[in-house]
Amino acid sequence: MSPPSLIFHFMAASLFQLSIRWLLSISLVFLCLVLGSCRYALGPSGELPYDSIHVRVVRNDSLAPQAGPLLSRSLREEILREGRIRLVGNVGEADAVLTIRLIDYERLSEVYRSDDTALASGFRMSLFALASLKSPSGKKVFFEDRLFRSGASTLRNSLTESPVSRQPMMAASRALAREIAATVNRITW
Repeated sequence: MSPPSLIFHFMAASLFQLSIRWLLSISLVFLCLVLGSCRYALGPSGELPYDSIHVRVVRNDSLAPQAGPLLSRSLREEILREGRIRLVGNVGEADAVLTIRLIDYERLSEVYRSDDTALASGFRMSLFALASLKSPSGKKVFFEDRLFRSGASTLRNSLTESPVSRQPMMAASRALAREIAATVNRITW
């Protein structure tokens, strides 16, 4: 064989081996992805020990204005949105009962104007709640007096206006409801 044909033969054999290796590598990666992802599922895993839940009216022992009804509505919406458990209106039909008590509300200064450090321009509000999840008879306790906390901020539009507190209260209630609903939807025994 002449040297040019030998080089051509060597290059063809190398390209063939390279393409085989490349094809095998891609096939191996594809096989690993297919086999490794078969058990993947979106959302929380595991079976819940209850199928239905009754959410009692939120008891507001804090000084947060209108926080109880806002949290009650937001919590029911979050449980329905997740769709993992059924929300029932009667304690007798429920497998679990969720009780929430708002225990504290803070409104702290967060932002000050550079020209007036005595008057706050922004506030941070925080809600604190204790939640318990039990069977209707109370014999089985899934969690009891678990502390949840959420917060939101608000800014003052001008020096003469007080900040609108309903919007941050709604945001804090929604965040608290999301956190409680996530805990309720992920309890496994």
